[in-house]
Amino acid sequence: MGYCMRGEGVRAFERCLSTTVPRQAQVPDTQIRQPGNSDVTEKQVDVKTIKAVFGDGTTSTYPHVWLRENCTCKSCFNSDAIARLFLIDDLCLDIRPNDAQVKGGNLHVEWSDGHLSTYTGKWLHERAFTPEARAKRRSRYMLSRHEEHDQVRSRKEGRKEKERKRPTFPIRANRPSLNRPVAHESDSKVRWGSGFQVPRLNFQSAMEEDQVLLDWLVQLEKFGVVLVEDAPTRVGTINDFIDTLGFIKSTHYGQDYEIINQITPNNLAYTGSKLGLHTDMPYYEYPPGTTWLHCIRQHEGKGGANVLSDGLNATELMKEIHPQHYATLVTTPIYFQDKGFQIYDFDKITKTTTIELDEQGKLKRLHTSSQSRDSIMDLTPEQILAFYSALKTFNNTLYEHSIEMKTKPGDILVLDNSRVMHSRTAFDPSTAKGPRHLHNAYIDWDELRSKRRVLQDKLGVSLT
Repeated sequence: MGYCMRGEGVRAFERCLSTTVPRQAQVPDTQIRQPGNSDVTEKQVDVKTIKAVFGDGTTSTYPHVWLRENCTCKSCFNSDAIARLFLIDDLCLDIRPNDAQVKGGNLHVEWSDGHLSTYTGKWLHERAFTPEARAKRRSRYMLSRHEEHDQVRSRKEGRKEKERKRPTFPIRANRPSLNRPVAHESDSKVRWGSGFQVPRLNFQSAMEEDQVLLDWLVQLEKFGVVLVEDAPTRVGTINDFIDTLGFIKSTHYGQDYEIINQITPNNLAYTGSKLGLHTDMPYYEYPPGTTWLHCIRQHEGKGGANVLSDGLNATELMKEIHPQHYATLVTTPIYFQDKGFQIYDFDKITKTTTIELDEQGKLKRLHTSSQSRDSIMDLTPEQILAFYSALKTFNNTLYEHSIEMKTKPGDILVLDNSRVMHSRTAFDPSTAKGPRHLHNAYIDWDELRSKRRVLQDKLGVSLT
């Protein structure tokens, strides 16, 4: 081992270090003194945002509403299902931090609603809203065929953005009362609100009589929801029904699946937690056309009911009353994700707008779910603030014109998944004698409209 006397000077001391410290043990001085690249080192709190500075020198600005909704604590987020428990229903748009501190590379916030949140530097860094970070994440969603375009777009977005030009939409002078169904312009679909009574039919009659089945298909297409009653309470009943209509639409949960509480769920449906109003499978580029929920056993106590709302009605109201918010939801693309394991490992991601219009400017499909809307957003902080304001208004409109019903064993609730939102009120599984048990399957509108046309021809029925 080398040895140095103090009087030999700096050069001798350096020679000493080179002989006494093994090469692999020498650590660069910068790594010792500097925090990790993704550690938060500083923060700046503004009226609507918090700016974080990271160890690698980069910065990102995070809106308060985004931070609060995406708190990852156990009361706000289910890590097994990788889904929010804190819903847009609960979010206050005026939320603000009472206190914010940087400790150990993380951001700690005490919110004005009393909640305490901790955001790790790594988590925040991965969700930075800088143009460079957003461009890098796009390849995770879908490999780009226009790499040069994305690079140019990133540079442009680094400059001060002008306000996005929003499309204009016609506003009707007179708004009808929606306590009763109202026909939608130029098509057979009928809008409905809080006074709506869900059409009902008997399961056996629909299975045996072509005219009853045709009437049922027409009602489903018009109103977006029908309740089939007195079905056998066995798993597979909806499969039998769907087999008379066409083919089941398979997903990564299988051809169909049972909804029963699980200890480590990969989806919030398998818990007693409240589910916000949503459409199913928004993380699919082509989500299922219709959702079928067959009640095998219902929760006997409080909760477990379905809240239903007509998205066609709500979008028309948004266009009439809140045109700017409507435009935001039509033009702002967001990510949805579902990740986990069922039959196989899956990581489904899609990027789409909340309100999708067809070539005539009419509602084609709704994509919304607080549970599966991704915390990663390919937007600027200003766009995020506008999006949350629009989404909160839309959510309030949906609930204002909603209905609530609790299915009983033998009921099959069939929903137009492109239009009708559904939610579930929270319930405590420990208070029931047996678990709440539903059986779920999907079939696309291509199959259902095909069957309707075949029956029309067979029975000589014209619907014009």
